[in-house]
Amino acid sequence: MLSHTRENFTLYPTNRVVAFVDSKLDADEVCCELKDEGFDSNLIDASVGKEGLEFIDPDGVSHGFMAKVIRSWQKLGFGEESAYLQKVKDHLMSGHAVISIPASSDEEKEKARKVLKQHHADSIRFYGRFHVEHMDAA
Repeated sequence: MLSHTRENFTLYPTNRVVAFVDSKLDADEVCCELKDEGFDSNLIDASVGKEGLEFIDPDGVSHGFMAKVIRSWQKLGFGEESAYLQKVKDHLMSGHAVISIPASSDEEKEKARKVLKQHHADSIRFYGRFHVEHMDAA
């Protein structure tokens, strides 16, 4: 899985499927199944707890000025984005996991969604370049 380094941090999960799972164990199982489906497990991120909270940085305090600007913009300009960032924070603080999977095609998005649904993932979203797609009901 993706290591939580400064170099691996992105301000926005472009071309990624993001969802909540109950635990690190669930995230590990999702990662293994996705690897079996052809995904590169080194590019999948599973964030849990305090370390995950610092890496995802929903408040924009751990990754410098631009992170703070982008997170402030998300919170002010998009009510839904602000609520989602708060949900990320709440889930991580409660010991749940946030998993982020690279998906550059509709086929990859659907494979990721199916695996996540099998593990009772919540709030499955695909973040494209200029749009967010809700995938829970798909």
